[in-house]
Amino acid sequence: MSGGAVNGVVRADLAGAHEQSLAHVARPGSRLTASRRVQIAQVVRDAYLATDPSPPWVRPYGDPALDVAYRVARHAGTITEQWYEQIIGEGMHPLEWVEIIGIVVATVPPVAFARGIGAALPALPAPVDGAPHGREAAELAPATLNWVPVAAPADARASVVQALSALPDEWHNLWQLAAAQYMSDAQMADPLWNRGTLSRPQMELAAGRISSIRECFF
Repeated sequence: MSGGAVNGVVRADLAGAHEQSLAHVARPGSRLTASRRVQIAQVVRDAYLATDPSPPWVRPYGDPALDVAYRVARHAGTITEQWYEQIIGEGMHPLEWVEIIGIVVATVPPVAFARGIGAALPALPAPVDGAPHGREAAELAPATLNWVPVAAPADARASVVQALSALPDEWHNLWQLAAAQYMSDAQMADPLWNRGTLSRPQMELAAGRISSIRECFF
């Protein structure tokens, strides 16, 4: 991460983004209670850190939400549209899938960053009381480049960017993390933008290499 930790000091905006992300996990979501979200986040954390993980074809929990969380956190490169459709066919609502992915997105970066710099791993906050709030995009569009519904109108090019757009809270958390860990959506338009550490081409080279190593199909 560009300028993440220099001489043992973590940028305040990056530390704050990670703290906000974990706090987001512990609040009620669109379709899931905070307790359920924290349960899912714990599975995500355990899957990411596991030294002897279950193989991707094993469903270790027998609970679709937890099995999705585990596989996305640990074996994201093995997810197929056929498996997604299988899970949806078992009764999971597509927007519940989107929320689970949002929880994975919110949980892994703070844990991965702390492990990467040798800091104490962050604990998950206690869940906040309250029922799911039901917020979603005012209008949804069917999947085109994505498997899941997205906020209308569906973008014809940037499939990753719109993947969480059906749920505004998950969308917002994704972008507040991106602004600190990478760059904001507005800054992406500038090929020379940087924080004064890595240049934009250096950032993209590192991101591309990591994506290749992790077999990111995007």
